[in-house]
Amino acid sequence: MAQIVFYLKSEKLDKQGKVSLLAQITSEYKSYRMKLGKARIRDWNKRNQRLRLTSLSEKDYDDNSKMNSFIDEVETQAKLLFNKATKERRKPSEFELTNLLNIPEEADLLKSTSFMDVFSDFIESNKSDKAERTIKGYTTVKNYLTRFQESTKYILTWDNIDVKFIDKLKKYTFITERKQTGYYAKITRVLSTFLHWAGERNYYQGKIYDKLKVEEPEREVVFLSMDELLVFMDYNFESRRLNKVKDLYCFASFTGLRYSDVISLKREHINEKLLTKTQVKTGYVKTLPLNDFALKILKKYEKDEDPLPKMSIQNINEYLKEGCGIIASKQLPKTGFNRLVIKKSVIGSETTEESLPLHESITFHTARKTFITNSIMLGVNIKALQDMGAPKKEKDLKKYLKITDAFKSQVMDNTWNVLSLNHIPKELISQN
Repeated sequence: MAQIVFYLKSEKLDKQGKVSLLAQITSEYKSYRMKLGKARIRDWNKRNQRLRLTSLSEKDYDDNSKMNSFIDEVETQAKLLFNKATKERRKPSEFELTNLLNIPEEADLLKSTSFMDVFSDFIESNKSDKAERTIKGYTTVKNYLTRFQESTKYILTWDNIDVKFIDKLKKYTFITERKQTGYYAKITRVLSTFLHWAGERNYYQGKIYDKLKVEEPEREVVFLSMDELLVFMDYNFESRRLNKVKDLYCFASFTGLRYSDVISLKREHINEKLLTKTQVKTGYVKTLPLNDFALKILKKYEKDEDPLPKMSIQNINEYLKEGCGIIASKQLPKTGFNRLVIKKSVIGSETTEESLPLHESITFHTARKTFITNSIMLGVNIKALQDMGAPKKEKDLKKYLKITDAFKSQVMDNTWNVLSLNHIPKELISQN
């Protein structure tokens, strides 16, 4: 026999001190659930399966009364379906049950469930199977949209996620916040993911996804050439912390590992000359051959509990600039760590470029780019390089194939210029 019950979900309280209120239909040992909204635990009468209406403020009374009316309507529709199926001597079909939990009356309540509350639910629901970095990105977008609302007075609802919203978001991002197009692309990518999630749960009915798509502008890749990397590796700093950050950076440059994988590296991940580890960002297991440079760095810390030093990304980036600056002070202008790199800024339709010395532009993220770039220059097979973590998408890999004039010059020297040197003009060839 089919039955319907209402209950509060056991979960962490939101900022309003509420938890999710669910409806559950059970039929033929299968359960079907729908989120009705949110409620305070202290207001819920478990026996009556309704919210209390006594000793409340006017607003709380109205909210609880509206919710109770909605519960009544869902229960009424469920009983009508159960009675109909009983008269016809059958069980309610799965289609009827799932359709019941999406009855038109639900729409008004779903709209009253605020956009930002549902975004919080979206973040919570993804914590079980998404990387910490991904969840942090979702939270960053939620906070950004909160600031957007406060600044523009444009309160997000399920009905106003439209082209006007996109126009206002662009204006806020590019003019008010002066954020770059790449940042806007990341915001809209997460927003699109959230709206798809909300659409599957009947919160959002719009189709704005395509208009949210933005291509991130291609940027010049900052990296260390092999000569620069070896100079950095061999430099003996007076400061112990600078030597540690040097080792961390160089290890990543010789393996292609991201910060999240370097900092979480354990001894059990290393088996002689092989490193096998589940990547934090992707969740994929990668097996990497360790070259002599990487093994030499590991040997320095073989008596420590961890294979490599631990350090926050903020400190790493600060110390990297400090260390590379020390080396740069002993080099000629526009050479080595003083060589200029282009920093391109794209804010909407506005593009600017500035030249900065390498030692001011270096961050830990450039270690991975250093590994990929130098591997290509050394002739490492692209497929093998992708298996070791290089981008698999052609558009992402392409930027590594054209990132520096030095690389382009090397290709030219190894191909056309070789032919030029070996070419003998026809007029010099004997006709005998």
